[in-house]
Amino acid sequence: MKFNFSFNGMMWLLALTVFTWLIVFPMLQLGMFTDGLLYASIARNFYLGLGSWWNIYSHEPTGIIFHEQPPLVFWMQSFFFSLFGDTIYPERIYSLVLSLLSAYTIIKFWKELNQEIKTGWLPVILWMSIYAVRFSTINNVIENTLQFFDLVSVLFLFWAIRNKNPVLNLFLGFLFLFLASMSKGIQGLFPIAVPVCYWIVFRNVSIKKSIAHAFLLMAAMIGIYFLMIQSPEILESYKAYFASRFPGFPNTPHANTANRFYLFLKLLIELLPPIILCIPVFLFIKWKLRISIPVSIEQKRISFFFLLIGLCASLPLMISYEQRFFYLTTSMPYFVLALSVLIEKYFRQLSNYFQSNIQQIKKISFILLIGLFSGIIATLFFAGKITRDKEMLSDVFIIGNKINSESVIDISTNGWNNWSAHMYFRRYFNIEFVAGTSGHHFYLHPKKEGEFNTPYYQKVNWETEYYDVYEKNNY
Repeated sequence: MKFNFSFNGMMWLLALTVFTWLIVFPMLQLGMFTDGLLYASIARNFYLGLGSWWNIYSHEPTGIIFHEQPPLVFWMQSFFFSLFGDTIYPERIYSLVLSLLSAYTIIKFWKELNQEIKTGWLPVILWMSIYAVRFSTINNVIENTLQFFDLVSVLFLFWAIRNKNPVLNLFLGFLFLFLASMSKGIQGLFPIAVPVCYWIVFRNVSIKKSIAHAFLLMAAMIGIYFLMIQSPEILESYKAYFASRFPGFPNTPHANTANRFYLFLKLLIELLPPIILCIPVFLFIKWKLRISIPVSIEQKRISFFFLLIGLCASLPLMISYEQRFFYLTTSMPYFVLALSVLIEKYFRQLSNYFQSNIQQIKKISFILLIGLFSGIIATLFFAGKITRDKEMLSDVFIIGNKINSESVIDISTNGWNNWSAHMYFRRYFNIEFVAGTSGHHFYLHPKKEGEFNTPYYQKVNWETEYYDVYEKNNY
């Protein structure tokens, strides 16, 4: 069997290698952002039959119900617990699948714009170069799911506006828009602006039709939620959702900045890597090969169209003072597509340059194959090993395995403020903390706080690194 080496084949190899090393390799190791751990814990509770769609059980000692996000993501993720068991992997495989689906949708968009799939590696590589995208995938945050639902919604709406089965595609666009709203509420509704964005850029549809499409999406969304809240259980759930997320808006309970432009600065920083990756290619073609490539009016329009959608997905986030960089993940595919449309012809020229030197392509492809297989081997070897919060997480497994009959343990007041510890114990052992010596059988004392002396507890030697563990006397 003869393998045909090509520039595009080499770049797809590069995409796979980057994906393996920068996403899959760290994803399958232990250690995760607190939000991702919380969401995995809730999904696990669904799997265990705890709570319900509209009364999500978060396993607090008081039986508290979680209303800070809509339920769809947790319910979907619970199926991965059913498939892969109560291990460390269900949330990771779920995030990986959603990331691959997002990449596939980006490629579908690219094929729609270019009538080919060969160069689909370009927007995918630029997309993977963005830290927020990788962070969201690796750490199981809701934006990873939201990104996919909104991408698919925008794609169907794009087809509907261009008169490709408009009724069916408008319906499917709305369906995925609804799924986005059931994943993270209002934050996922920006595709409603797509018809108007299209009119602003292309002007080959009437403004009335564009506004009608946007109005229809909005009316359908309002209508379906109006019907839903006729159920008292759903109504109470959404009341609790708004009460927990939006009191004192824009200074919400989770506000983390006093500067609305914080997220705008983060957006510029996040977009630097794809821009920087394109600059050498641009300079090489223009100055080294002395080829000038004009950008067509159609390319400028398409690029501006995606830029507008990216801004619709990101700028409204700046209304609130609760701003976290990974909230921008949902907007990144559109900025990447906007850039890819403008730079794609330069990469085609680079392809022509390399294609005349098959030996060079073979050498680079061979190196990339080694990198890919090395990444796969390293991923399998390091899967399940601790990379983040190493000392603390190692103690979590030591302590959890030794006291797995306990569901509540005491911890020092300062130790209680460590939310990563909360989430690790909750995710892997269903163990909750109570601050202070409240009479539970075990008490944890972070070693950095010094010795803990009391006649009511005795220290146990479990060779822990982060915590000292004390057992109550006369139990």
